[in-house]
Amino acid sequence: MLKYSISDQQKKITPRIKILLRRANFLISKIIKDEYFYDVNIVSSEKIKNINNKYRHNNKPTDVIAFAFHDANNIKTLLLGEIFINYQQARKQTNASYEYEILFLFVHGLLHLLGFNHSNVSNRKQMFDLQNKIVQQSFIVR
Repeated sequence: MLKYSISDQQKKITPRIKILLRRANFLISKIIKDEYFYDVNIVSSEKIKNINNKYRHNNKPTDVIAFAFHDANNIKTLLLGEIFINYQQARKQTNASYEYEILFLFVHGLLHLLGFNHSNVSNRKQMFDLQNKIVQQSFIVR
């Protein structure tokens, strides 16, 4: 089972978003049978810009950054890593709902922690197909 904690100092995660994230986590847990832990941080554009600059040498904000604490081919720790989601960028870039976009970024970041990537066409298709399936199954319109 995958377990996570959310740090939301900006208070941008609604109870509905928490439910959506829990659903997505549950669906991914059915695929990943082992027990792992990870952290999710909801941050501002300024905060993610600083993180992006410090660790990726890219001095601009982005929507999501995931830091895996393991080798993707050989998981050796129960702590998978951390996901940082930029709530301001999520609001800006969505044509759907803010809740949907946060869910989408959450699933994207979590798949990166689990070793998925989109560095080539084959990997991109595999990751994005699974990402879209999880998001669609998790997001239920009110």
